[in-house]
Amino acid sequence: MGACVKELEAITGGALGGWLARFKSDGRSSHAPPPPGTRCENCETELVGHFCHACGQEASNHHKSILHVTWEAIEGMFHLDGRLWRTVPWLFVRPGRLTREYLDGKRARHVPPFRLFLVALLLFILSAETVIHKSMHDAQHGAGHGVQAQPQAQAQAEAGHGEHGKPAAQAGHDKSAKADATAQAVPGQVASELRDSLKKDGVLTDKPGADGKQQFVESDSDSTAAEKARNEWLNTQLGKAIATPGYFMVVVFGWGHRLAVLMLPILALALGACYFYRRKFFMYDHLIVSMNYLSFVFLLWALVFVLPKPVKDIAILAALIWAPVNLFATLRGVYGSSVFGAVVKTGFVWFTTQTAFLLLLLGLLWLGLSQI
Repeated sequence: MGACVKELEAITGGALGGWLARFKSDGRSSHAPPPPGTRCENCETELVGHFCHACGQEASNHHKSILHVTWEAIEGMFHLDGRLWRTVPWLFVRPGRLTREYLDGKRARHVPPFRLFLVALLLFILSAETVIHKSMHDAQHGAGHGVQAQPQAQAQAEAGHGEHGKPAAQAGHDKSAKADATAQAVPGQVASELRDSLKKDGVLTDKPGADGKQQFVESDSDSTAAEKARNEWLNTQLGKAIATPGYFMVVVFGWGHRLAVLMLPILALALGACYFYRRKFFMYDHLIVSMNYLSFVFLLWALVFVLPKPVKDIAILAALIWAPVNLFATLRGVYGSSVFGAVVKTGFVWFTTQTAFLLLLLGLLWLGLSQI
């Protein structure tokens, strides 16, 4: 988790690259070229342009500001230069042309697909972690205010007569126990809507078991010994996840970025199945298309996650529509599909990848529960 945060901090610094970068969006240096007859300080070769054609060293004086040196460090770590500000807009509005140019050999002007994929994935992980931690923080504060915000008359009544006729000391003890129980149950509120939905469908229950512990999955009288053992294990692990949500999320995110990479071959195989009759396209081409499209998806949802609450619902709806539209534009631009063919192939690829994503998500949650 710490390493991921450090990487994301470096990427955040890249936001200054638009005016600190040494390169223009087409990859050329923004400094003035050296005068004719200037020789390379490294190998003494006469320079023609900004870089020595013999050893590759840049022709520049190295008296630079602290900001310039900071940007060079970020650029050296991620190789992010002015091309980033040309690539990202195309990724959103001209995805087909972006990938088509890369496959046609026009690569110097854009960020390489795999590098862009890694940056987008890191930004997605950072935004998702931010949203989850904020939700847990809001839930904790909301529960704290709820426990403290009691009518003054009720408080006075409890002080004099106790709750439901109990002695005042006993009522105070019960009130403290309720506050502690509420504080412990707060993390579970983050997933309360999902849990309530599963309860309505009969998948989960919150009835206490024979041992008095909370029971999420109930075993029937007809259940086999293996099913009862599995349900008991699941109840235990779900209880741990709710009791220690922070640790559970660390485990889940630890595996999340690894499993996200599996979407690359899955998407590439789906594209290969759609265009198996196009002999000029190889699996390498499908992987490039997959990297660019998944980079778009990660950046899109990273942006949606950090938007303020009043516009987030509209942004989620827009993202759900934009994602398949972007895939349609990609198939049209890269593979030259007809409108009807692109619609059919978009539906197939979309269904395949969404199914694979849900299966990976279930596997991710299962891994988290098994390691908590």
